Amino acid sequence: MKALVYRLSLPRVVLAKLLAHRWPWLVYGPAGAVVYTDWPDPVPPGEDWAVVAPRLAGLCGSDIGVIAAHTSPSASPFSSFPAVLGHEVVGVIAQGGARVPWPAGTRVVVDPSISCTMRGLPPCPQCQRGFPYLCQRCTDGTLSPGFLVGFCRDLPGGWAQRMLAHASQLHPVPDGMSDERAVLVEPLAIAVHGVLRRPPAAGARILVIGAGTIGLSTVAALRLLGYDAHVTVAARHGMQARLARELGASRVVSPADLGRAAAEAGARAFRPLIGRAVYRGGFDLVYDCVGTRRSLDDALRLAREGGTVVLLGAAGEIPKIDWTFVWMRELEVVGAVGYGLERVGGRTVHTFDLVLEALAAHPELPVERMVTHRFPLHRYREALQAALDRRASGAIKIVFTPNEGGAPTVSTPRDG
Repeated sequence: MKALVYRLSLPRVVLAKLLAHRWPWLVYGPAGAVVYTDWPDPVPPGEDWAVVAPRLAGLCGSDIGVIAAHTSPSASPFSSFPAVLGHEVVGVIAQGGARVPWPAGTRVVVDPSISCTMRGLPPCPQCQRGFPYLCQRCTDGTLSPGFLVGFCRDLPGGWAQRMLAHASQLHPVPDGMSDERAVLVEPLAIAVHGVLRRPPAAGARILVIGAGTIGLSTVAALRLLGYDAHVTVAARHGMQARLARELGASRVVSPADLGRAAAEAGARAFRPLIGRAVYRGGFDLVYDCVGTRRSLDDALRLAREGGTVVLLGAAGEIPKIDWTFVWMRELEVVGAVGYGLERVGGRTVHTFDLVLEALAAHPELPVERMVTHRFPLHRYREALQAALDRRASGAIKIVFTPNEGGAPTVSTPRDG
């Protein structure tokens, strides 16, 4: 089968780290780490496994982080390469074992978490509580290291014509839901889990920093879950701002205007001896959906005393962060990643199923408009180029169409 394969190479990593900011073609060009090639067809290892044919597979920020060498090396022991990337997937069951409860032809989204069960091991404490994303044995058992499909050598991800999935990873998609909505279940689940880690109080003043897929998914998650909050979004580009409003943002500002937005949330600005303004008061809850030095600095500065900062932007190695705000204001800094069994409204439900239910119940929320670009696998260089320069491309969520050919398509969010 045809697939996009990431080939780990230390010289490529060093080259990308040193020079890709000047010459991005080092990432997406012939010298890059991704290649369009033949890959062995997946063979189910047991009766509780299925072969899935992806219909759409998203290009995630974590994929770009690996390809462009932005990811912290501290994550390297928990992946194995070469591998077929792609962990945001909607597809169709092409073949299922006797213990897969859905027949061939069923449309599904795939939870990419790799559990102890999939590795032939008894469940660790995290898998036992329903969060295999946090599996403590993600380097052990019958599979190569990796906590996610797409970052494990033995389990090809969605950037291929076919992939393997365990029965526990499959979540049927309701009839009538478009593929464009379904492919966003994974990033929406990340946002929903992040919101549920520290649910906002009624009337809370919330700041979402970043309006890429995770930032916009966070805005959508707050609305899908029914929270009554005033949500301010910091968006860099016009198409992001328009879509943030469509998804329910109360106010959208540019990052340069965050100080003014904080003042409207009740903050008072003070000028230190040197450096940027500091504040008393601010936002009750801040979601950093970018993960850069500036976004984290903004988040810590703009959260009120006793407030909460939730890290959803996959921050890596960040030098020269001023942590004074954390202890001086007694901030709570919360990490959030992945999905699993949530306790919501007196019931236990998987985050993916919760998102699917909410999307079906709110067809008016236009999350599918986040999908702006579609590319066949063999046009992957154009896809990576669009992802690396979103200002020029206007891209929010880029998806591959692994079982289609033809030319790429581009859509633009409507003016709101």
